[in-house]
Amino acid sequence: MALEALQSSSPLIVYFDFKSPYAYLAVEPTRALERELGVTFDWRPFVLDIPSYLGSAKLDKAGKVAQQNRTAGQWSGVKYAYYDCRRYANLDSRIVRGTKKIWDTHLVATAMLWARDHDRSIMDRFMDLVCLPFWKREFDPEAMEVVTGALSAAGADGEGFANWAQSEGFALNARLQQEAFAAGVYGVPTYVLDGEMYFGREHLPRLGWELAGKSGPAPDIGYAVGSSTSIDQPRPKSISIGVDGSLDSLLAFPALKSLLDRYDLEAEWVEVEPRRAGSLPPREDQSRGALHKHFRLRNRRADLERYTPEELKNEDLREALAAALKTHGLVLGQEGPAEVRRSALPGIVVKIDEELYIGRQHLPLIALHLASGSS
Repeated sequence: MALEALQSSSPLIVYFDFKSPYAYLAVEPTRALERELGVTFDWRPFVLDIPSYLGSAKLDKAGKVAQQNRTAGQWSGVKYAYYDCRRYANLDSRIVRGTKKIWDTHLVATAMLWARDHDRSIMDRFMDLVCLPFWKREFDPEAMEVVTGALSAAGADGEGFANWAQSEGFALNARLQQEAFAAGVYGVPTYVLDGEMYFGREHLPRLGWELAGKSGPAPDIGYAVGSSTSIDQPRPKSISIGVDGSLDSLLAFPALKSLLDRYDLEAEWVEVEPRRAGSLPPREDQSRGALHKHFRLRNRRADLERYTPEELKNEDLREALAAALKTHGLVLGQEGPAEVRRSALPGIVVKIDEELYIGRQHLPLIALHLASGSS
């Protein structure tokens, strides 16, 4: 296999890492989009260097933190990520257990290249044979015999892989990793369409619209929930909505207000406390952690450009949001749950009883949540 083998005619590149729960949750909706459009995407491995931007931690046999070098903010982000991923995994009875350490996934990334070179269906089977047990803590992605066993079970040449990996596979994977990061890929899942990068499965509605010919208005971001998905929740006893003056809050507001009105529900509207702006590393700092921050900021700016409605592109978003709230006679309070008022993550914050959602990508699931107890 040579580098040229990754040059395909596919309209969309998908970057994936086995140790990312967000990438795991993106597999099925991304495959569903392939089936819907009748096309095959170009799936490629990308190995996250988590310690470079999120610190590291390792659990002992009792499940307690034995070693770690994370800040309080980093721990908050990690804990919410697993909380969020388990919520969506539970919708279709999947299991996502927090990992005991940050795994080195270069071996399974290289094996993904090997499986991909055999056949797309073999690569799909291999990914499933790794992901399903991995997220149950039943698969060691660093053990050659475990990985070759999964390759053989998927229909690939497992024995041949071990020789190929040592002779050229690991070097090829390392080269591809360097090229992807140099191009600006910093997280997974990342989708690349016509050179434009989209980070996160919440962009699948937009990508589907782009690939289908841009018919009608462009859809907003959103985590897909199946048409047959239902959740069993009682009528909410309390709803708190934290607004932070961002585009996310501005675009989420009318949908949330409409849902509350439809089900005759009341919510307390809370002002999210100003977040401390993080400083960017100087340009001369070319470390991976520094570049990661620059890539993330570039991605946020691209999203702002993509999703800001034309009529708002020259407007002050805070003023536009204040006007929308005033139209409905709503005033933001200074009180409310601490996790709503002091959210470290950007975006609108919705707390329904004890369930916390951060970001408008959750609107489809929030709609199901509010509907479940109001029928």
